[in-house]
Amino acid sequence: MRKCLPLNILEPTRTKRRMLRETYSSFLSMVREALSFVDGVNSRGQLHNKTYEVFRSKHSVASQLVVEATSYAWSIRKRRRKTTGSKDVGRCVVRFDRRLLSFSETKRSNPVLTLRTNSKRIALPVSRDGAYQRLQAHLSQGWKLTSIIMKRDQSLLVALSKETLGLLVRRNWLGVDINSPRIAVSIVSPGIDILRQMYFGKDISTRQFGFEKRRAFLQRYRDMVSRSKAGLKLRRLSRKQMNYVRAGIWLLANEVVRLAEAFNANIAVEKLRHLRKRRGEWIAASRRKVNRIPYGFLRYALKHVAERQRVLLVEVDPRYTSQACPSCGHTGKSNWRGYSYFMCTACGFEANRDRVASLNIALRAAQPAYMRSDFSLGQIS
Repeated sequence: MRKCLPLNILEPTRTKRRMLRETYSSFLSMVREALSFVDGVNSRGQLHNKTYEVFRSKHSVASQLVVEATSYAWSIRKRRRKTTGSKDVGRCVVRFDRRLLSFSETKRSNPVLTLRTNSKRIALPVSRDGAYQRLQAHLSQGWKLTSIIMKRDQSLLVALSKETLGLLVRRNWLGVDINSPRIAVSIVSPGIDILRQMYFGKDISTRQFGFEKRRAFLQRYRDMVSRSKAGLKLRRLSRKQMNYVRAGIWLLANEVVRLAEAFNANIAVEKLRHLRKRRGEWIAASRRKVNRIPYGFLRYALKHVAERQRVLLVEVDPRYTSQACPSCGHTGKSNWRGYSYFMCTACGFEANRDRVASLNIALRAAQPAYMRSDFSLGQIS
């Protein structure tokens, strides 16, 4: 199990601030150069062998920073646009592992973080604020500090890890179907019953729509009247939207995991990747609707909370989850009746499409445990 916590430092001197900026610039340059070597490389080790000596002779940095830059480039190679290549990487994060950092205390017991920058190690006094107290509380609970992450603005994050206890394999299954309007949940039991079906996340979807409407207005105002004033408000609104959505997702993940514990259920989600669409791929309305789904972050939050509570989470095949009839198994788009209504053309089974999808997800995860033909649909509400 892993997580990141903020770490606030006292304002460094100009020299130390400059050294941090230079370290970030050198790291970003190495990442961009490493991406130009990716073609024809099949593994992270091959990329390292191809670039290590080049970077060591070209950049005056610690050897471990060279290794970290190569690893970072390999991890983001699929996300960069093929048309622009390495120029698409406008920012990165610098990871200082345990060999590049150390913690100590002054004679007055004030905490100090030491980081290995390009030229030498620098000492950064740590603020003894709430973030530091939270870090100390995690360390006392068995979390281990693995690295320090520096962002573009030189703000720092502490990466922590903790070994989880063995996950408990439970009797029932909870299927989660994630859509832009809401999150549908179905809980099934091997004993032929549907235990519960419900929805989550309607408030997140509603606020997302409101944020998008406000941003569209500000973008028009920026283009027609005042660029600087509207641009500032757009940046503030974007941060507000991100903070609201992330906070809502963490609350939602905790609710889903608590529900799984209450019904003695494992959790199943769809194995979906690369959902976000760029301009030109889809029409604007469809693109906005898909991009509004915070699937990746919700999956991450669910996995993190589930591991913490020792709840098993699995990913299932996402194909035809909203087209297959959970009663007779008939699959096809002909079962759709509009955007949210499902009616099987073979057996006449009727339900909401999101509920059908969440039910199919739970059923697919539970298939090794019992026969689908023994499943009863009499409990659907």
